[in-house]
Amino acid sequence: MVTDTNRPVNVAVVTYLSGRAAAPFGFPARNAAELMVETINSGGELPEPYAASGFAGRKLSLRVYDESGSEDEQIALLRRIHADGADIVVGYAGSAVAMAIAPVAEELGLLTVVSGGGASQLFARQWDWVFRTQTTTTADSVGAARYVAAQLGICGLAFGGINQKYLWGTDSWKEFRAALQVLLPDAQEVGGHFAPLYSGAVVNPIQFLKEQGAQLIHSGNWGVDLFRLVEVARTTIPDARLLLVSGESGLHRLAGIIPDGTIIGGRGSHGLLAHDTELNRWFCSNYRDRYEIAPIYPSYGIANALLGLKAAWDSAGAGAATMDVASALAGSTFEGIGSTISMTRANGRQAVAEAVYGTVRRPAGSKEIDLTNIERFAPDNVTPPDRMSGLEWIEGRFGN
Repeated sequence: MVTDTNRPVNVAVVTYLSGRAAAPFGFPARNAAELMVETINSGGELPEPYAASGFAGRKLSLRVYDESGSEDEQIALLRRIHADGADIVVGYAGSAVAMAIAPVAEELGLLTVVSGGGASQLFARQWDWVFRTQTTTTADSVGAARYVAAQLGICGLAFGGINQKYLWGTDSWKEFRAALQVLLPDAQEVGGHFAPLYSGAVVNPIQFLKEQGAQLIHSGNWGVDLFRLVEVARTTIPDARLLLVSGESGLHRLAGIIPDGTIIGGRGSHGLLAHDTELNRWFCSNYRDRYEIAPIYPSYGIANALLGLKAAWDSAGAGAATMDVASALAGSTFEGIGSTISMTRANGRQAVAEAVYGTVRRPAGSKEIDLTNIERFAPDNVTPPDRMSGLEWIEGRFGN
């Protein structure tokens, strides 16, 4: 079916606009969506290959919806978004919500691109209409373990974990623990701890890990749970290294207190971990000019989803139906802001990209922080092959 090329492409972005996840995830994602849609519509400002205006010349019309609420409420919202005439849906920071809405997007035939939630289980079944342009917990966890093995390599390393008690936190810990024990067989786990989301309940776990002699503390915490963890750990157990899988999202707020030597991840090549490309320089400069703050990985996630869709739509043509755009996006490789993104898993619906980690360094006399000892791990070194779970791949020694 040929689409009216004079009609705008209706883009729905779903992210947190209220609640405790709005500040660390929702507002940065919304900001990036507004910047990217405005720039894509104007044309000529984005570096190549994205300089041409619109999606194959068609303007974009943006509406932003709130991701807060139960999974049932989000399912109802997706049906309303479809009824409102959305052509594509982009967003979903929460893994549980992304998994809940995926079958509904499939039922509706609504092209949906997950830009945040990283739970690997999202592609336990095959989708036609659901994509994810962000990497998974497996890539983050294996990258973290490879970084620790390369940078520390301490004989008998005592490590523990403090994570949020939901899908992201539990998967992140399980996969990191398994990967580290493959890479450093003599490493000693001294306890994995979980606390309710937004509880900031880290005091007792940190005290326990201190008593157990932990030398490294893994955490995928974000938001208030991340800030509280750093605040308590730096005074309670200062000799232990913190490994913060999601630390990039709170790095600027933590600049005054985060200890030197803290290991930082950012869901891939984002923020201070990004490649110095023309596209990344454009994004950081324009985002700062507009919002007076640096973009963080939720901003990159939304921006990259929109760039992937632009590349696919430009390839499919202005009159293409969304099914044709989905076919063009599947299996594609495009330049993201920060790194190259390849849609090579889950029948072309799941992205792979490099995993990146660095270590906090505070220059003498400066209030700013820098990341040093940055290491990049190629996609195939942190991502299992198709039809294999992350844990199965890790426990099989990464296919070796």
